[in-house]
Amino acid sequence: MNKTIKTVSLVLVALVVVYLGYQLLEPRMNPCEGIFQQSSVTLGTNLDIIKAKGEFAIGRQKIQDLTERSQETALNLKACCVVLGKASSDFLRCKEGFDKYDAEINKVATSVKEAGAAKEQGKSEIAIQKIAEANKRLKTAETRAQAFAQQVAEIKGKDKEKPPATRGAQAGGQPAPATTGYATVHMEAWPSENRLRLKVNGLLVGAYDTHVRVYLDPFLKPGFVNNLTFTFDRPPKQKYGVTLTVKAPGSNQWVEVLTFIPSAAKLEDAFEVPFVGVKTQ
Repeated sequence: MNKTIKTVSLVLVALVVVYLGYQLLEPRMNPCEGIFQQSSVTLGTNLDIIKAKGEFAIGRQKIQDLTERSQETALNLKACCVVLGKASSDFLRCKEGFDKYDAEINKVATSVKEAGAAKEQGKSEIAIQKIAEANKRLKTAETRAQAFAQQVAEIKGKDKEKPPATRGAQAGGQPAPATTGYATVHMEAWPSENRLRLKVNGLLVGAYDTHVRVYLDPFLKPGFVNNLTFTFDRPPKQKYGVTLTVKAPGSNQWVEVLTFIPSAAKLEDAFEVPFVGVKTQ
Protein backbone atom coordinates (compact mmCIF):
# COMPACT_ATOMS: atom_id res chain seq x y z
CA MET A 1 0.00 0.00 0.00
CA ASN A 2 2.76 2.45 0.98
CA LYS A 3 4.70 1.52 -2.15
CA THR A 4 1.64 2.27 -4.31
CA ILE A 5 1.15 5.64 -2.66
CA LYS A 6 4.81 6.50 -3.20
CA THR A 7 4.60 5.47 -6.85
CA VAL A 8 1.52 7.59 -7.44
CA SER A 9 3.16 10.53 -5.67
CA LEU A 10 6.29 10.22 -7.81
CA VAL A 11 4.20 10.09 -10.98
CA LEU A 12 2.30 13.22 -9.94
CA VAL A 13 5.53 15.04 -9.13
CA ALA A 14 6.99 14.00 -12.48
CA LEU A 15 3.91 15.27 -14.31
CA VAL A 16 4.13 18.61 -12.51
CA VAL A 17 7.83 18.92 -13.37
CA VAL A 18 7.15 18.11 -17.03
CA TYR A 19 4.29 20.62 -17.19
CA LEU A 20 6.32 23.41 -15.55
CA GLY A 21 9.27 22.58 -17.78
CA TYR A 22 7.08 22.87 -20.84
CA GLN A 23 5.70 26.20 -19.63
CA LEU A 24 9.27 27.50 -19.33
CA LEU A 25 10.48 26.06 -22.64
CA GLU A 26 7.50 26.93 -24.81
CA PRO A 27 8.47 30.63 -25.25
CA ARG A 28 11.98 29.49 -26.26
CA MET A 29 10.67 26.92 -28.75
CA ASN A 30 8.24 29.52 -30.10
CA PRO A 31 9.88 32.94 -29.56
CA CYS A 32 6.97 34.82 -31.13
CA GLU A 33 4.63 33.29 -28.55
CA GLY A 34 7.05 34.45 -25.86
CA ILE A 35 6.93 37.99 -27.28
CA PHE A 36 3.13 37.87 -27.26
CA GLN A 37 3.04 36.73 -23.63
CA GLN A 38 5.56 39.36 -22.55
CA SER A 39 3.74 42.18 -24.36
CA SER A 40 0.41 41.04 -22.91
CA VAL A 41 1.88 41.13 -19.40
CA THR A 42 3.37 44.59 -20.01
CA LEU A 43 0.05 46.00 -21.20
CA GLY A 44 -1.88 44.02 -18.59
CA THR A 45 -0.11 45.74 -15.70
CA ASN A 46 -1.42 49.15 -16.75
CA LEU A 47 -4.79 47.76 -17.84
CA ASP A 48 -5.31 46.33 -14.35
CA ILE A 49 -4.80 49.81 -12.91
CA ILE A 50 -7.21 51.33 -15.41
CA LYS A 51 -9.84 48.64 -14.75
CA ALA A 52 -9.54 49.05 -10.98
CA LYS A 53 -9.53 52.85 -10.82
CA GLY A 54 -10.60 54.22 -14.18
CA GLU A 55 -14.31 53.56 -14.54
CA PHE A 56 -15.32 56.90 -13.03
CA ALA A 57 -12.79 58.69 -15.26
CA ILE A 58 -13.22 57.11 -18.70
CA GLY A 59 -16.22 54.78 -18.38
CA ARG A 60 -16.72 51.01 -18.48
CA GLN A 61 -17.24 50.77 -22.25
CA LYS A 62 -14.01 52.61 -23.04
CA ILE A 63 -12.14 50.30 -20.67
CA GLN A 64 -13.59 47.27 -22.45
CA ASP A 65 -12.67 48.72 -25.85
CA LEU A 66 -9.18 49.50 -24.59
CA THR A 67 -8.74 45.94 -23.31
CA GLU A 68 -9.73 44.45 -26.68
CA ARG A 69 -7.56 46.95 -28.57
CA SER A 70 -4.57 46.10 -26.38
CA GLN A 71 -5.06 42.38 -27.00
CA GLU A 72 -5.21 43.04 -30.74
CA THR A 73 -2.08 45.22 -30.57
CA ALA A 74 -0.15 42.48 -28.76
CA LEU A 75 -1.28 40.02 -31.44
CA ASN A 76 -0.15 42.45 -34.14
CA LEU A 77 3.31 42.49 -32.57
CA LYS A 78 3.32 38.70 -32.65
CA ALA A 79 2.22 38.76 -36.30
CA CYS A 80 5.23 41.01 -37.01
CA CYS A 81 7.49 38.48 -35.34
CA VAL A 82 5.99 35.59 -37.32
CA VAL A 83 6.44 37.36 -40.66
CA LEU A 84 9.78 39.13 -40.07
CA GLY A 85 11.58 36.97 -37.50
CA LYS A 86 12.46 38.03 -33.98
CA ALA A 87 16.10 38.87 -34.73
CA SER A 88 15.53 41.06 -37.80
CA SER A 89 16.05 44.82 -37.85
CA ASP A 90 12.62 45.16 -39.49
CA PHE A 91 11.03 43.54 -36.44
CA LEU A 92 12.77 46.03 -34.14
CA ARG A 93 11.21 48.86 -36.17
CA CYS A 94 7.88 47.09 -35.86
CA LYS A 95 8.33 46.84 -32.11
CA GLU A 96 8.82 50.59 -31.95
CA GLY A 97 5.20 50.96 -33.06
CA PHE A 98 4.06 48.70 -30.22
CA ASP A 99 6.25 50.56 -27.71
CA LYS A 100 4.61 53.86 -28.66
CA TYR A 101 1.19 52.38 -27.92
CA ASP A 102 2.43 50.86 -24.65
CA ALA A 103 3.81 54.25 -23.58
CA GLU A 104 0.41 55.89 -24.13
CA ILE A 105 -1.35 53.19 -22.10
CA ASN A 106 1.10 53.87 -19.29
CA LYS A 107 0.21 57.57 -19.47
CA VAL A 108 -3.52 56.75 -19.34
CA ALA A 109 -2.95 54.62 -16.23
CA THR A 110 -0.96 57.44 -14.61
CA SER A 111 -3.69 60.00 -15.30
CA VAL A 112 -6.35 57.63 -13.96
CA LYS A 113 -4.39 57.09 -10.73
CA GLU A 114 -3.86 60.80 -10.28
CA ALA A 115 -7.53 61.54 -10.96
CA GLY A 116 -8.55 58.95 -8.36
CA ALA A 117 -6.14 60.37 -5.79
CA ALA A 118 -7.38 63.92 -6.39
CA LYS A 119 -11.00 62.78 -6.06
CA GLU A 120 -10.28 61.04 -2.74
CA GLN A 121 -8.57 64.18 -1.44
CA GLY A 122 -11.50 66.37 -2.44
CA LYS A 123 -9.48 68.25 -5.06
CA SER A 124 -12.27 68.39 -7.65
CA GLU A 125 -10.54 70.79 -10.06
CA ILE A 126 -7.44 68.62 -10.26
CA ALA A 127 -9.62 65.50 -10.63
CA ILE A 128 -11.50 67.07 -13.56
CA GLN A 129 -8.20 68.08 -15.15
CA LYS A 130 -6.77 64.57 -14.80
CA ILE A 131 -9.97 62.98 -16.16
CA ALA A 132 -9.72 65.19 -19.26
CA GLU A 133 -6.04 64.29 -19.52
CA ALA A 134 -6.83 60.55 -19.30
CA ASN A 135 -9.43 60.78 -22.08
CA LYS A 136 -7.09 62.80 -24.29
CA ARG A 137 -4.34 60.23 -23.83
CA LEU A 138 -6.86 57.47 -24.51
CA LYS A 139 -7.55 58.99 -27.94
CA THR A 140 -3.81 59.21 -28.58
CA ALA A 141 -3.46 55.53 -27.64
CA GLU A 142 -6.21 54.64 -30.11
CA THR A 143 -4.38 56.58 -32.84
CA ARG A 144 -1.16 54.75 -31.98
CA ALA A 145 -2.94 51.38 -32.16
CA GLN A 146 -4.43 52.22 -35.57
CA ALA A 147 -1.06 53.36 -36.90
CA PHE A 148 0.59 50.18 -35.64
CA ALA A 149 -2.16 48.01 -37.17
CA GLN A 150 -1.58 49.77 -40.50
CA GLN A 151 2.17 49.19 -40.17
CA VAL A 152 1.59 45.47 -39.61
CA ALA A 153 -0.88 45.30 -42.52
CA GLU A 154 1.75 46.81 -44.83
CA ILE A 155 4.36 44.33 -43.62
CA LYS A 156 1.97 41.44 -44.25
CA GLY A 157 1.22 42.90 -47.69
CA LYS A 158 4.92 42.88 -48.58
CA ASP A 159 5.21 39.32 -47.28
CA LYS A 160 2.31 38.31 -49.52
CA GLU A 161 4.23 39.60 -52.57
CA LYS A 162 7.15 37.24 -51.88
CA PRO A 163 7.36 33.83 -53.56
CA PRO A 164 5.37 31.24 -51.55
CA ALA A 165 8.47 29.39 -50.38
CA THR A 166 9.78 32.51 -48.62
CA ARG A 167 6.61 33.63 -46.87
CA GLY A 168 6.87 33.40 -43.10
CA ALA A 169 3.12 33.22 -42.61
CA GLN A 170 2.85 30.16 -44.86
CA ALA A 171 5.41 28.12 -42.97
CA GLY A 172 2.80 25.62 -41.88
CA GLY A 173 0.76 25.25 -45.08
CA GLN A 174 -0.40 26.72 -48.38
CA PRO A 175 -3.95 28.11 -48.17
CA ALA A 176 -6.04 27.99 -51.34
CA PRO A 177 -7.03 31.22 -53.13
CA ALA A 178 -10.46 32.73 -52.41
CA THR A 179 -12.28 35.40 -54.43
CA THR A 180 -15.08 35.86 -51.87
CA GLY A 181 -15.11 35.54 -48.12
CA TYR A 182 -15.33 37.28 -44.76
CA ALA A 183 -14.20 40.84 -44.09
CA THR A 184 -13.31 40.26 -40.44
CA VAL A 185 -13.15 37.28 -38.10
CA HIS A 186 -13.51 37.34 -34.29
CA MET A 187 -12.79 34.52 -31.85
CA GLU A 188 -14.06 34.18 -28.30
CA ALA A 189 -12.79 31.28 -26.21
CA TRP A 190 -13.27 29.94 -22.69
CA PRO A 191 -10.42 27.49 -21.94
CA SER A 192 -11.87 26.97 -18.41
CA GLU A 193 -8.68 26.03 -16.50
CA ASN A 194 -7.40 24.46 -19.70
CA ARG A 195 -5.14 25.56 -22.55
CA LEU A 196 -6.29 26.33 -26.06
CA ARG A 197 -3.79 26.44 -28.91
CA LEU A 198 -4.70 28.16 -32.15
CA LYS A 199 -2.95 27.42 -35.42
CA VAL A 200 -3.48 29.35 -38.64
CA ASN A 201 -2.37 27.54 -41.79
CA GLY A 202 -0.39 25.12 -39.65
CA LEU A 203 1.47 27.82 -37.70
CA LEU A 204 0.93 28.28 -33.97
CA VAL A 205 -0.22 31.87 -33.41
CA GLY A 206 -1.73 31.75 -29.93
CA ALA A 207 -1.98 29.80 -26.67
CA TYR A 208 -4.67 30.86 -24.21
CA ASP A 209 -5.33 29.84 -20.60
CA THR A 210 -8.16 32.24 -19.76
CA HIS A 211 -11.20 33.78 -21.41
CA VAL A 212 -10.15 35.70 -24.51
CA ARG A 213 -11.83 37.80 -27.18
CA VAL A 214 -9.63 38.62 -30.15
CA TYR A 215 -9.76 39.55 -33.82
CA LEU A 216 -7.97 36.98 -35.97
CA ASP A 217 -7.54 39.28 -38.98
CA PRO A 218 -3.82 39.97 -38.33
CA PHE A 219 -3.06 36.25 -38.83
CA LEU A 220 -5.29 35.59 -41.84
CA LYS A 221 -4.11 35.91 -45.44
CA PRO A 222 -6.49 38.06 -47.48
CA GLY A 223 -7.64 36.41 -50.69
CA PHE A 224 -7.15 32.88 -49.37
CA VAL A 225 -9.04 30.13 -47.59
CA ASN A 226 -7.25 30.04 -44.23
CA ASN A 227 -7.16 26.87 -42.17
CA LEU A 228 -7.79 27.33 -38.42
CA THR A 229 -7.06 24.55 -35.95
CA PHE A 230 -8.24 24.67 -32.33
CA THR A 231 -6.62 22.25 -29.88
CA PHE A 232 -7.39 21.88 -26.17
CA ASP A 233 -5.07 20.09 -23.74
CA ARG A 234 -7.93 18.22 -22.08
CA PRO A 235 -11.73 18.29 -21.79
CA PRO A 236 -12.96 21.38 -19.92
CA LYS A 237 -14.65 21.01 -16.54
CA GLN A 238 -17.60 22.98 -17.90
CA LYS A 239 -19.12 23.11 -21.38
CA TYR A 240 -16.94 25.94 -22.60
CA GLY A 241 -15.08 26.14 -25.87
CA VAL A 242 -14.56 28.36 -28.93
CA THR A 243 -16.93 30.56 -30.92
CA LEU A 244 -16.12 32.20 -34.25
CA THR A 245 -18.16 35.13 -35.55
CA VAL A 246 -17.63 36.93 -38.84
CA LYS A 247 -18.72 39.96 -40.83
CA ALA A 248 -19.27 39.93 -44.56
CA PRO A 249 -17.83 42.78 -46.67
CA GLY A 250 -20.03 45.85 -46.39
CA SER A 251 -22.05 44.43 -43.49
CA ASN A 252 -22.12 45.47 -39.84
CA GLN A 253 -23.85 42.27 -38.70
CA TRP A 254 -21.91 39.60 -36.85
CA VAL A 255 -22.75 36.02 -37.84
CA GLU A 256 -21.73 32.97 -35.81
CA VAL A 257 -20.09 30.36 -38.06
CA LEU A 258 -18.51 27.95 -35.56
CA THR A 259 -18.99 26.72 -32.02
CA PHE A 260 -16.58 24.04 -30.82
CA ILE A 261 -17.07 22.45 -27.39
CA PRO A 262 -14.21 19.98 -26.73
CA SER A 263 -14.82 16.59 -25.19
CA ALA A 264 -12.80 13.56 -24.16
CA ALA A 265 -13.50 12.10 -27.62
CA LYS A 266 -12.61 15.27 -29.51
CA LEU A 267 -10.05 17.80 -28.29
CA GLU A 268 -9.28 19.30 -31.69
CA ASP A 269 -11.33 20.84 -34.48
CA ALA A 270 -10.48 22.57 -37.75
CA PHE A 271 -12.32 25.20 -39.74
CA GLU A 272 -11.74 26.82 -43.14
CA VAL A 273 -12.09 30.60 -43.30
CA PRO A 274 -12.31 32.29 -46.72
CA PHE A 275 -10.96 35.74 -45.93
CA VAL A 276 -10.90 38.86 -48.10
CA GLY A 277 -10.37 41.47 -45.37
CA VAL A 278 -11.65 45.03 -45.27
CA LYS A 279 -11.10 46.58 -48.66
CA THR A 280 -10.00 50.20 -48.57
CA GLN A 281 -10.78 52.67 -51.30
